[in-house]
Amino acid sequence: MRVTVLGATGLVGEELLQILGEREFPVGELRCFGSSDDSGDFGAPAGLEFRGSEVVAEPTDASRIADSDLVFCAAPGALEPLLPAIRESGAALVDLSGSLELDPETPLWPLARDPEARSIAIPRGIAAGLGLALRPLADQTPLERLTVVSLESASGAGRRGVTELSEQTLKLLGDMTGEPGEARVFPEPLAFDCVPEVGGLLEAGETSGERRLRHVLRRLLAAPGLPIESTRVRVPAFSGVLGCVHARFSEALGPARAHDLWAKAAGIEPLPEAVLPTLRRVTGTDSVWVGRVRADPERSNCLAFVIALDNLRRGAALAAVEAAEALCGCD
Repeated sequence: MRVTVLGATGLVGEELLQILGEREFPVGELRCFGSSDDSGDFGAPAGLEFRGSEVVAEPTDASRIADSDLVFCAAPGALEPLLPAIRESGAALVDLSGSLELDPETPLWPLARDPEARSIAIPRGIAAGLGLALRPLADQTPLERLTVVSLESASGAGRRGVTELSEQTLKLLGDMTGEPGEARVFPEPLAFDCVPEVGGLLEAGETSGERRLRHVLRRLLAAPGLPIESTRVRVPAFSGVLGCVHARFSEALGPARAHDLWAKAAGIEPLPEAVLPTLRRVTGTDSVWVGRVRADPERSNCLAFVIALDNLRRGAALAAVEAAEALCGCD
C-alpha cells in the first residue's frame, strides 16, 4: 500500500512509524510529510526510522498525498485544506490530529466500525483512555454523571511542549534562581509545577480542552446528554496521562463487577489492589491501566477509579494503526 503520514516528524508521527513496523502493516511505499517546526529544512533527514531504514521528511505535496491508498494525519491544522482531495481520491483516512473527532459524519474509533467508511477519527489522550475504561461499564448500566480530573504530561502539547519543559527544568536546576524562564507553549512555566489549564480559557470558566473532552466522551459513550465535569491539568512529566474518575450509574456497580467487565474488554488492564497506575509504569505499554477502584460508602451506584495510559502510544498511534487495519481489511 502507498501510505502517507502527515506530521511524521512530530512525537505521535514517530510513534506511528514505530507501530506500523511492529505490526507489519503492509506498507509498499511510505511518504512522510512534516513541518519546518519539527524537522528543520524540508528534504533533510529528520532522524526518523521505519523498519531500520532512515526516512526523509518532505514538504507537504497535495498531489502525492491524494495519490495514496491510506493517509494518516497526525498534524493539527494540516488536514482541512487537503481533505477534499483525499476524499475525492478514495484514499482511506485515519485522523489523529483532532480535526474530525467532533464531525458527526466521521466514525469515531472504536465506537463504530462501518465497513463502507473511508475515514475514521481517533480520540486522543485522556479521551481515548476514558472511552475504553467507561464503555464496558456504561454498556452494563447507564451512566448518570461523570466527573474527571486529568493529569496530562508535556508531550500532549507535542515536541515543543517537551522541549519547553526540558529547558525550564535544566534552567531551574542549573542556576537555582527560582526563575524557570519564559512560558511559550503553556500558560505558565511547567517545570516543578502544575498548570490547571489545557486549552484556552473560555467565557464560562472552562477551557476549550475541557469542552472538547466532554463532546468527545459523549460521542464515545453514545450518551449525548450525559453531564460531564472535567478539570484538565498539565503536569511536569514528559509522557503519559492519568485520569481520576468519579462515575455515577443508574444502578449499583461495585469494584468486583467493574473488574470483571474490564478484564473482558480489549485494551484495558485492571491492576491488582497493591499496584498503582502511574505515568512512569504505563509508558510504552499498549493498555489503559485501571487501579485504585473503590465504591462510594454512601452511594452504592457511584464508583471511583484511576486510569493511566501512554498518550502517544495507546492514546494515539496504536489506535490509529488498529483503525487502519480495520479500514483496509488487514486486521
